[in-house]
Amino acid sequence: MPTSATRSAASWLSRAVPFLESVRGYRATWLKRDTVGALTVTALLIPEGMAYAELAGLPPTAAFYAAPAGLVLYALFGSSRQLIVAVSAAVAVLSAATVGALAQAGSPRFVVLTAALALMAGLISLLAGVLRLGRIAQFFSASVLTGFVFGLALIIAIKQVPKLFGVKGGDGNFFERLWFLVTHLGSTHLVTLLVGAGSLIMLLALDRVSKRLPAALVVLALSIVVTALLGLDARGVSVVGKVQAGLVPPQVPDVGLGDLLRLLPGASGIALVAFAEAIGPARMLAARHGYEVDANRELVGLGAANMGAGLFQGFSIGCSLSKSAANDAAGARTEVSAMLAAGFTLLVALFLTPLFRLLPEATLGAIVVVAVSGMMDVREMRRLHRMRRADFLGALVALVGVLALDVLPGLLVAVGVSLFLTVYRASVPRLSELGRVPGTLAFGDVRHAPRPLTVPGMLILRPNEGIFFANATALRDEVMTRVRHAGPSLHAVLLDMEVTADLDVPGADMLAALHDDLARRRVTLMLTRVMAPTGRMLERTGVTAKVGAEHLYAQVLDAVVEHLARASAATPEAQGLVRDGLRRLRMLVEEASTTLDADEGADRERLQTLGRRLGRAESALGEERPGPH
Repeated sequence: MPTSATRSAASWLSRAVPFLESVRGYRATWLKRDTVGALTVTALLIPEGMAYAELAGLPPTAAFYAAPAGLVLYALFGSSRQLIVAVSAAVAVLSAATVGALAQAGSPRFVVLTAALALMAGLISLLAGVLRLGRIAQFFSASVLTGFVFGLALIIAIKQVPKLFGVKGGDGNFFERLWFLVTHLGSTHLVTLLVGAGSLIMLLALDRVSKRLPAALVVLALSIVVTALLGLDARGVSVVGKVQAGLVPPQVPDVGLGDLLRLLPGASGIALVAFAEAIGPARMLAARHGYEVDANRELVGLGAANMGAGLFQGFSIGCSLSKSAANDAAGARTEVSAMLAAGFTLLVALFLTPLFRLLPEATLGAIVVVAVSGMMDVREMRRLHRMRRADFLGALVALVGVLALDVLPGLLVAVGVSLFLTVYRASVPRLSELGRVPGTLAFGDVRHAPRPLTVPGMLILRPNEGIFFANATALRDEVMTRVRHAGPSLHAVLLDMEVTADLDVPGADMLAALHDDLARRRVTLMLTRVMAPTGRMLERTGVTAKVGAEHLYAQVLDAVVEHLARASAATPEAQGLVRDGLRRLRMLVEEASTTLDADEGADRERLQTLGRRLGRAESALGEERPGPH
């Protein structure tokens, strides 16, 4: 019989390695679906992996070092059962841009630095997951990411298009490369153009015939056969050349501290982009199959996958949406499909790599162009333009930043725009004025409630972004503007603190200053729904003592009743509100007396207390009407 220590260890192991929980109770009938998924992923992975390895500045065989490690380690430590983490065009280009600034592409030093970069990116992601920083995903604007990925896809494409024409590619940013290509089209190699155009047309045609057909693998195989039969390599068509079979043993890249420091910005960018790429598809797949993904586990899984790729002298990797979608469409149920795909990829690396010797570079270029075309989301850009211009402008700035400044500076622009939009939106003083929803004792935004009933002599406001240093002054100015518009009949301002989860010192200082501003106008400041951390800050900064503990209320209704009970002047609106409120409170108390449990007596007592206060207010207004008992 297992002891408590054994059960605790097993529970910890399941949390540390989610794969164990996923395959608990694994059924034999699932193996067929997982195997079909694995074969589908492998068929897509081999041609795309070889092409993406070249994007990273490495020989095509590097994909066979990076992908299996990534597939297995993400399957063990990630939380998605269908997501495929193997190779990513965006991450490969980021890797090439980072290492290209330090070493010549293709040199032994370039290979070592690329592996070190993958290892560093993995370590950063792993540490972020352990420190539970998964929430950073919400600060990277999805609209800005759309623009960044769109621009990145154009960068990738412009680097591959020269291969289709058989001309040398240029250097510099997107526009410089485009201009170089246009001015050198006269040097086009006709046979290479025919191979590239033919590969491109076949890829598009096969994709239209069937989404499940491994079009890239079919085109890759056909191009090798045609090259061998027609001797295209002898006619000047560039081919991959000799591909070394086998694998490499794991080893730590031999780099110095100075190199690691220079790689750090790029590694951080890769970790961020890989996570931003993966979390959306992971959540989508989890929702489709009825399970949960953990953002922190995703960081750990991506980190482990990249560290594995680096140790096996590969390159930085990330999520592949196309292969993940294909894996899911094939019916894969668990991470077993990714592990089987890793095994199939290893078999290809060991025994089939000589077949790729005659693979035309133009075909690899066509495969990349078609693969990244899905990253150019024109429909989403149009939707952003139609729905909200600010989101569209953020995406456009990120897109142009990548094209004009190149990949890494463009990433910094995208991150900067995301942070700017986050801070800007939080700093704008968004205040909702609350009124009673007719027929209830609930309070809602007067802009949305039908015929809202405002409280005479009281202004009820809710800061919708919370109160903190960036918006404190603007909120104070906005509150005072509304107070001036309310006129001399205003006696109280009630701030609903519901969304202020953790008040900072500047925010508390603003509330103290607001109290003084209102006091000079003989207006009382009242606070409601103050959360515990905010309440402690109010105590420490002396705001509670200044405002008065008697002016802090648990609910909006409590403050409204107290205000009406103390009202010295009566208006027809106040009389109607008190009478209607008293009637509805009486109904609530009567209902509570039969429905509230014994341990909910505090709620019943609160309702009765509110009723007595309203009764006193009603008496003060000249009507004798007893409160509920």
